[in-house]
Amino acid sequence: MDLKLLLLSALIGGLCLIKAQQVGNECIKASAKSCGECIQAGASCGWCTDPFFSRSHRCDVALALQVGGCSEAMIENPQGSTWILKNQPLANREKGAGKLKPDDVTQIQPQEFRLNLRSGEPQCIELNFKRAEDHPIDLHSPGPMSLSSEVILENSELPEGVTFVYTSYCKNGKLSIGQNGRKCSDIFVGDEVSFAINVTAKGCPSGGKPETIKIKPLGFTEEVEILLNFICECDCHKDSQMNSPNCHNGNGAFECGACKCNEGRIGRQCECSSNDVSSEDMDKNCRKDNGTDICSNNGDCVCGTCECKKRENPEERYSGEFCDCDNFNCDRSNNKLCGGHGHCDCRVCVCDANWTGSACDCSLDTSTCLAANKQICNGRGECECGTCKCIDPKFQGPTCEICPTCPGVCAEHKECVQCRAFGTGEKKDTCERDCSYFNLIKVKDRDKLPQPASQSFPLMHCKERDANDCWFYYTYAVNNNTEKEVHVVETLGETGDRVEAVGETGDRVEGVGENGDRVEATRSVRTCLSFGVRTIEPDM
Repeated sequence: MDLKLLLLSALIGGLCLIKAQQVGNECIKASAKSCGECIQAGASCGWCTDPFFSRSHRCDVALALQVGGCSEAMIENPQGSTWILKNQPLANREKGAGKLKPDDVTQIQPQEFRLNLRSGEPQCIELNFKRAEDHPIDLHSPGPMSLSSEVILENSELPEGVTFVYTSYCKNGKLSIGQNGRKCSDIFVGDEVSFAINVTAKGCPSGGKPETIKIKPLGFTEEVEILLNFICECDCHKDSQMNSPNCHNGNGAFECGACKCNEGRIGRQCECSSNDVSSEDMDKNCRKDNGTDICSNNGDCVCGTCECKKRENPEERYSGEFCDCDNFNCDRSNNKLCGGHGHCDCRVCVCDANWTGSACDCSLDTSTCLAANKQICNGRGECECGTCKCIDPKFQGPTCEICPTCPGVCAEHKECVQCRAFGTGEKKDTCERDCSYFNLIKVKDRDKLPQPASQSFPLMHCKERDANDCWFYYTYAVNNNTEKEVHVVETLGETGDRVEAVGETGDRVEGVGENGDRVEATRSVRTCLSFGVRTIEPDM
């Protein structure tokens, strides 16, 4: 076969594969009661043979069954197949050779197939035709004779439920599908063309009995024989247990992991009489909102009524008309169902008194939001789930009582800052006990103090005098983690003002104060004036 025919063959194979993949999920809609019914519903349908399979649908696409807990080894999903039984090569008389005998002339190849057909799954066969000079003629055929340049394929009558779809690959790359796919024109001695035939069965044609179909080029004696076998039952059907005790006192055969009920009986265990309720109504009554899941996959449909499954944990249970409710699939908080402050009712938390929220984790108790003045959040915020949300941005803390930028803050913390930073002041002896409530950070000078614009929380700048009239500078704030922070300039008296004079005790000192006024003193300020100093002689 030349390169052109190889490419045509590959194209034919691709088309066959595409046809085979064009299947849908008819499985659940079929409501199959046995494995045989299931595999006839569609090419994608598989049947779970596991007797303990808990889902309501044993008939589904194979992947869905596996996701539902059925192992691959327990899924019946037979596949169709194509076998070539006779495949003599096409006639190829060499130039100058003598005339071929009629029995030696082969114009169509292969000559015999066997197809195992699964419902809805196409099987593809490929035929090659080559016009031979010495071919025998069918004198009884009403079609074209040997001088014709057209080849047309015809087949014998097909059984009901079987379809043949032809595709032709003719000279000059011409491709045709359907009725035109049966023929090629302008075919002369030595020309070779190809045909693809998709063979599909629907259901179980001919009651499952084999059928033989013949294809022949019109006007020629040669023909192709195709034996059709239909896959109508699963392999597990051979092991069927008639009148099994597993099927409600022997009211059915236990087959392929499930009950196949006797005439007049319906239900998963054949427990219902069809005189009381029809199979269609029974399933319908167990499907919520006309869906596909019986009893929401959480129960069994017993004579048209859902019986919900039991859980390993006796405290957990399914409920509802369609077993669509439960008491264990609610929101959790702190790894507790409904936060430990409610109960789960049909997948929604019903909270105890004084609790709210989807997981009952929001307390309505406001006692934790009471400030020292007995007001909720000091009148500066709202109590949400037992925690204050301060409305006024100046106020912070668990009850909105901390105001780092309010008047009086600097004086309130002055003594503790002084004792922590410089070891002086009224609280120097009790500093560790009384003044450990903030984090202290020392900086070199005032330029290093944090500024309000650079912080995401309120900040207060403070300037205070110590007992020696020395200035010290610091900032006070409560950060985003509710931690109190103090940044302090580590050197006393670093005011930036010009100061003159420092002498021994009793000497007169003078300088320029913070307002630019000249100041005098008769006591030593040596402890805080440590820069720009000169001594002034006392008056004589």
